[in-house]
Amino acid sequence: MGWGFLFLDLMDWRLMSQIEHGLGVCTVIVTLDAEREDMGDLLSHARMGLERFAEWEGFVAGALHLSQDGTRLVQYLQWANEEAYVRCRDAPVWEHLSSTRRFMAHVDAGRARVDARIFSVLASAVAPV
Repeated sequence: MGWGFLFLDLMDWRLMSQIEHGLGVCTVIVTLDAEREDMGDLLSHARMGLERFAEWEGFVAGALHLSQDGTRLVQYLQWANEEAYVRCRDAPVWEHLSSTRRFMAHVDAGRARVDARIFSVLASAVAPV
């Protein structure tokens, strides 16, 4: 039994993502940079998206991180596989949401820069309990 499994045994597994090499999940990290005054709409959209992702088949876990200076938002997502992520990402439902239109207005105007990539976990560590 690895540390990741011991850690999950001690906590409610629904409260956290498990970051461990060899889990076989698709890890997506979305980085968004914007000025503080623009971050409200962007953060609202990201929170709503995270809540909706939980309803999608193949979604495993996710978390939002906001930098202390309020100018960078990082969304960490885990999907059962890349196909599940792509199916959700490309779903037409997102186009009809007002928060998506506000989000894209920031991006189109150059007030927000977004980078979304699929990653592989190469190594991980957990402090001993």
